[in-house]
Formats: sequence, C-alpha cells, structure tokens
Amino acid sequence: MEGTEDRVAQEPAVVIVRVDGTYVDANAPALDLLGMTLDELRQAKPGQFSAAPQDADASAALREQWSSAGDPDLAGETTLLRPDGELRRVRFVITRRGDDEYAAILEPVPTSTAGETVVFTAGDVLAEWRAAERRLEAVPENSPEWQATQVRIAELRDRYQRLFEARRGS
Repeated sequence: MEGTEDRVAQEPAVVIVRVDGTYVDANAPALDLLGMTLDELRQAKPGQFSAAPQDADASAALREQWSSAGDPDLAGETTLLRPDGELRRVRFVITRRGDDEYAAILEPVPTSTAGETVVFTAGDVLAEWRAAERRLEAVPENSPEWQATQVRIAELRDRYQRLFEARRGS
C-alpha cells in the first residue's frame, strides 16, 4: 500500500469547473488542498476560494477579455481561502475541457500567502522566454546579469513545462 500512497501524493490536484464558475468534480489531492468533501465543493459558490475576491465588474471584464482571446490556457499563482479560514498559496493552470468546462490544476507553493494573484498565458511565457534568451546573448558571459538571466530562463522553462503538462493531462 505504501506505493499507492506515494502515487496519490504525486498526483496533481485537479478541479473541474463549469464556464459559469460552478464546481463539477475534483480529485482527492484537490479536495485535500481545499479542505472539503466533493459534496461540499459542488455546493460552493463561484469564487468562494478567492482570498482577495475581485468585484463583479472586474471579473466580468476579465472573462470577456479571456473569451475574446479564444480561451487560451491560463497559469499563475494565487492565494486560496479554505472554508476553515486557512490561506494556501498555489500555482495554477486553467485549461479548456470540452465546450462548457475547465480543468484547474493546482500545485501548493510553500511561500507567503501575501502575494497578489499573477495570471499569464503560454504565449506570454514563450515571449518572455525568447526575450530572456536574446538578452543572454547580449551580456558578458558569467556576469551578474548573465547569471540572473540564466535563472530567469530556467524559471520560464519550468513554467512553460507545467503549462504543457497540464494541457496534456486535461
């Protein structure tokens, strides 16, 4: 049984959400992260887990902009508010799943929960990655700027890989 526990611990936390924001399904790691049962999740209100909820107009504007861009995969980092009041910082990827659902893949982040929500698309990551590679060619090798750019390229590569893996697993 120990091998089964190891596999479950490595399974990504996935929540399925309808276009209207209602919750459809979630796997065990997601329910554990959110601190609730599947029945409780299905009864949760859209946006209930946001530690810093946006006003309705800002949310509607963001959804409209995202929809008009063709619903590209989104990724980022945010703070969740569990029903027990505990805050959890997570990285997320949201990808389209069929006509009326999205899969949200969540990964806990062991950092401060005070950060603001950050959202980006795969295109954003690729553009920034390419720009960092061009910068790298223009700075002296082994300089502090060269080293910082190398670190940034590695971060962007990891971020893009998470987007790719989430897309493949949806």
